[in-house]
Amino acid sequence: MILPGGNQSGMLETLLCKSFKESPVDACIDEFIACARGLPDTEIERLDKARAHAYLATRPFPHVSVGVAAQKGYWPFGHDVFTDVRTFLRNL
Repeated sequence: MILPGGNQSGMLETLLCKSFKESPVDACIDEFIACARGLPDTEIERLDKARAHAYLATRPFPHVSVGVAAQKGYWPFGHDVFTDVRTFLRNL
């Protein structure tokens, strides 16, 4: 399986970002990214990676990787965006 799946371009973080889209913290992350992009000498080349790490900054232990964040239950894996991944893993 290649993520984010569904013939979409992106990466693992693209899928992870979809899992918190429309949550209250998502609007804060949008504001942060917009603010940061307006600063001199600030470049955000991989938006989904930046958004995922901004989301992790709102968790109790923000310094973790996306994999450790998964182990800590930081990602809402019950969300519908992970249906294809769950199905794929069950079929292995």
